[in-house]
Amino acid sequence: MKEKKDQEEKTKKRSGSRLLRSLWGTFPWLIVIGIVLFLFHMIGEIKQEKARLEDERKAAMKKETPPVKVITLTVRSGVLKDKISLPAEVEPSEEVLVKAQVSGEVVQVLAKEGKEVKRGQVILLLDSSDYKSRLERIEANYRLARLEYQRNVTLAKSNATSKAKLDSTEAQVKDLEAQLQVARLALEHTRVRSPLSCILNNLIVERGDYVSVGDPVAQILGLDPVKVTVGIPESDVATIFDLKQADVIINALGNLRVKGKKVFLARKPRTLARLYDLELAVPNPRKRILPGMFAQVELVKSVFPKALTIPLYTVISHGEEQYVFIERDGHAEKRQVKLGILAEWQVQVLSGLTPGDKVVVVGHRQLEEGQRLEVIKNVNDPSEILKS
Repeated sequence: MKEKKDQEEKTKKRSGSRLLRSLWGTFPWLIVIGIVLFLFHMIGEIKQEKARLEDERKAAMKKETPPVKVITLTVRSGVLKDKISLPAEVEPSEEVLVKAQVSGEVVQVLAKEGKEVKRGQVILLLDSSDYKSRLERIEANYRLARLEYQRNVTLAKSNATSKAKLDSTEAQVKDLEAQLQVARLALEHTRVRSPLSCILNNLIVERGDYVSVGDPVAQILGLDPVKVTVGIPESDVATIFDLKQADVIINALGNLRVKGKKVFLARKPRTLARLYDLELAVPNPRKRILPGMFAQVELVKSVFPKALTIPLYTVISHGEEQYVFIERDGHAEKRQVKLGILAEWQVQVLSGLTPGDKVVVVGHRQLEEGQRLEVIKNVNDPSEILKS
């Protein structure tokens, strides 16, 4: 019995020892878990304290900060045009080099540079004395040949001359008739005429100059209408297939805006930049639009009949977030917006605003959510801001 009791005591001691060792092994993990729980508790306390301080700060700001003076814009729907503006150059509708068709000395200039000339109007005269003499000589020979031919016709009726001689004199008459026409035309060409009703842009020769056949003597330009050529990017070609006209802005004439009528669209790009030439005819009755002037061509790609738009500068970007401030009940309210196309300084708002909202357009950069506002002016059109 004693041995049995001793054995039980030893067994109890061994079990207690194992339990103690087990508890001692888990003690470090209990400390770690306790520290983690303490840290989570402290973080929660810090967040709550920060939130409390932020709420107190905002409450104090609302209470103590005077209202910010702002200007607002009432959002309205209207027509918005998606346009592209492309650089272009003005060219004459026609450009012709008038060339001498006969040779001779320039004896008189009858037109002035920069002035309009009519079709068929004489620009200058060449020395015609040689051409007159040649014409008179041919006319005399022609008259003699006709008399000879008529005499042979009479003789042939009575068989007093041969048919061969009659044919010879007839051929001579026809040859002289042809020479006569050439001589008359040459004499006429000593009077150099304008082939078109245009502007005489440049007289290349002066009185006393000698010109040969084919030498240019004057340059004339067609200026009503003028031609405006613009390169259309490949990505926008499809939008102008059905185009009838486009707005053309002439920068040199105080941004003069005129309508250009579509003439043709090239079916092949002219450069490696893949620009397709669009030619527009622009009326120019006062001849103020001159070749070489730079222009801007506005092409409408699409029209949005009921678009909400706001000035681009009212949108605040923060990372990927875009928002505006609106005035509601005398306080600033932050609104995230989704934007669409940009048309000059206006941007389309796809979501985030509704008609009637009053967007802060002046004084919005330093605003915070809930801040008190004093609206000094509300406008319905952004242009009214400039009058403030």
